[in-house]
Amino acid sequence: MQHVSTAYPIERLSGPLIVAYLLHWGLFGTLSTQLYLYYLAFPKDRQSTKCLVYGIYIVEFVQTTLVTHDAFATFGYGFGDMEALTDMHFNWLTVPITSAAVACIGQTFYAYRIFMLSKSQIVPIFVTCVSLTSSVAAIITGVYSFQAGNIIKLNNRKTSIAVGFWCGASALSDIVIAICMTFYLMRSDTGFRRTRMLVTKLIRLTIETGFVTAVVALLNLILFFAFPHQTFYGTPALIMTKLYANTVYMVLNSRIQILGGRDAYMSLSDMGITSTMTRDANSQMMQGSRRTDRMQGRVPVVAITKEVFDDDFKMVRMNDKPQDKIRGYAA
Repeated sequence: MQHVSTAYPIERLSGPLIVAYLLHWGLFGTLSTQLYLYYLAFPKDRQSTKCLVYGIYIVEFVQTTLVTHDAFATFGYGFGDMEALTDMHFNWLTVPITSAAVACIGQTFYAYRIFMLSKSQIVPIFVTCVSLTSSVAAIITGVYSFQAGNIIKLNNRKTSIAVGFWCGASALSDIVIAICMTFYLMRSDTGFRRTRMLVTKLIRLTIETGFVTAVVALLNLILFFAFPHQTFYGTPALIMTKLYANTVYMVLNSRIQILGGRDAYMSLSDMGITSTMTRDANSQMMQGSRRTDRMQGRVPVVAITKEVFDDDFKMVRMNDKPQDKIRGYAA
């Protein structure tokens, strides 16, 4: 094992790892919340979509367990031990290999969405090939990392080439996905106001998630080469997989609508009428459950949009008649 001098600035090794562990656990909490929202909101999704969602969470849970083990081995059992601080532990598995697996699943998921929007196989095949290239390079990086056994001995030629292909191809795939999704979503605008609002929301979400994942992948690559034999690259590397998983969940949960919220697809007059009738319904509830029962079916509480995206992002035009308003119970 490579010797680290006692005069070496210890914060350059421990600091990035502490930040990485904290961000990792925070993103796992966000992922868990998103999973719970998905479970509540979409019980009738296709079986393949459910397998994707729960499969990703299982992988993320296993990774978080291994990351927690490494954190305790470094700052718990190995507190003050330089060898424990620089040891590879399970980083060879949790950083490159797990990140590549989840990133490949997420990028393939987006490639399928692009195919559903464009009906063209060229871009989805290109995205899939680039993603697979990144995954293979990440697996090779994991093998080299396992052989090195030390996190400050990774800046050799073969590992640097593998890291370059891993992060570079991943960033390229994210950028292509963001550009193509934006282009095809803009073409899908039917001219209706609610459709335009929904398409704008999806475009904003695609650009934001693609930009974040691409920047983190490039940041990992830059820090790896700019600060050799240090752990600055460990912070973006350790959170990459959680970012990819969260982006997939964000796309699926973007179908959730908050009535009366900023993204609700109702006119101001509709919202005013709905709010007034809801307050009237609440006042009726306070007078007793019997009277509330007599009022069932009379108060329009919830209004649904006339245009929605299904889980394949295909536009469904619903009947544009007044009876599209759902009359709900005052509950």
